[in-house]
Amino acid sequence: MITALDALTVDLVPHTQSVTREGWTGKDSARPLSPQGLSQAGSLAAVMRDSIDAIYSSPAKRCVQTVEPLARSFGLSIATAPGLATPDGIYQPQEWTEGFFSPFQRELGGAWMAGAALAVLITMGNAHPGGHVVACSHGDVIPVLVAQALALYGRSSPPPVVDRGGWHRMRFGTDALTIESHGPVVSLPTRADSIRARLPAVQADPRLDPAEDGPGSP
Repeated sequence: MITALDALTVDLVPHTQSVTREGWTGKDSARPLSPQGLSQAGSLAAVMRDSIDAIYSSPAKRCVQTVEPLARSFGLSIATAPGLATPDGIYQPQEWTEGFFSPFQRELGGAWMAGAALAVLITMGNAHPGGHVVACSHGDVIPVLVAQALALYGRSSPPPVVDRGGWHRMRFGTDALTIESHGPVVSLPTRADSIRARLPAVQADPRLDPAEDGPGSP
């Protein structure tokens, strides 16, 4: 257990719906929320009413916009944290993903991202011991952070996946971690669903149409 995290509560918020990458010509970090995403951000501020000590965000515009209504509601500023940002490429930094390390770039890139996100958690814990903070990040960073937190406590089962407009609440204890998922929750496909999706479609043979089999057909 990391002492700085003891009794800390963190609401992990994925940014709400953003303008799609297709057709966007500016820097990805400047990509804003869509009108629907702005509405979702307002709804988040309306339902997240528990006392909050601080708000952190990825520097990306879509993340900052997601928590702006919440910050206004509580009269708080937004602290940007590069460790909550999505990297330019999943396999970063280049020093650890090229040359000799290139066969392991997936593992090393994920480890680097996890370490950067954990550093932000520790910063939050040191700045707000036993407090309640909100952190807005990206759909590829939040699962890494949650998985790492679970690993610290020897747990493996992931929480439900939340959709845009939802959040995870993580409560760190000395010996236990609880994670509550709030808001829109994504229904993950079961193994049976995945198998059915891979099966070819079967066309009905019109010669076997029950309507042509005469009276008494089942």
